[in-house]
Amino acid sequence: MAYTRYKGDPYWKRAKVGGTSADGTPYAKGDRVFFYPRSGATYAGDAASRASAEFDELASLEG
Repeated sequence: MAYTRYKGDPYWKRAKVGGTSADGTPYAKGDRVFFYPRSGATYAGDAASRASAEFDELASLEG
């Protein structure tokens, strides 16, 4: 991951409360989720892994 980080970039975090991710996957308090601060979208489970990989791929193309 050798790319420039910007304010507003998505990141991994632990959920402070339970909820439902953007794709409808439920998650519990303490689960590891991928969070997009600009839109407020949260992804959990397999969708979180896919969202993280997609962001990393697109960020690496910025150059």
